Amino acid sequence: MAYKPKRSGSKKSAPNARARRAASRVANGVNTPRTRVESEPVVEAPVRVGTRAIREEEVAEAIAPVISEFSLVLEGLKISGPAANRTVKITVDYTAERTDSLSLDSLAEISGAISSALDRADENDEFFPYELEVSSPGATRALTERRHWERARTRLIAVTAPDGTEYLARLHEVQDDGPVLARKKNTKKGQKESYHEPSLLPWENIASAHVEIDFNSPAEPVE
Repeated sequence: MAYKPKRSGSKKSAPNARARRAASRVANGVNTPRTRVESEPVVEAPVRVGTRAIREEEVAEAIAPVISEFSLVLEGLKISGPAANRTVKITVDYTAERTDSLSLDSLAEISGAISSALDRADENDEFFPYELEVSSPGATRALTERRHWERARTRLIAVTAPDGTEYLARLHEVQDDGPVLARKKNTKKGQKESYHEPSLLPWENIASAHVEIDFNSPAEPVE
């Protein structure tokens, strides 16, 4: 049977649907929701404002000890964006003596050290807020300096000659006059890759070059 409230001379004496539901919840031991939540006041941390933008020379000076500590080379440093919200992009790499790549764990450790160094350089909170990005050169990095070539020993290199000719070659070593490369032969699909005998390629015969993605690179440098 449906519940029907008794009529009276005053409309206030008849509970409405919301009141009936609330009464039912109380009768069944169900707590009614609070219409107003009281909570402790939230104390916000002071927002860092700063008084000026960070400069490239300040970054380079601050992170120099980190670069030395991890035996790295500073490949690139660029600051972009509006003065009050800049992005600091730092690219680092191992020195020419090594042929391995920076791992994600190593980059995370280096990034933390660089961040701490920049915080120490800004002990008076002068710098406007900025975003820090630390990375290593990509897998297909351009070879624009000799140390880039030395880092790429054993790797497959895409070479473009001054006349526009393009070819792939395996890098064996780097000499003063140019890299020693074994040019890759044109083999049919499914055949094992093979190379011509290594030979010196003078620097002037290279218009551009970059590392090619390669899953067959030897684990150790080619002697």
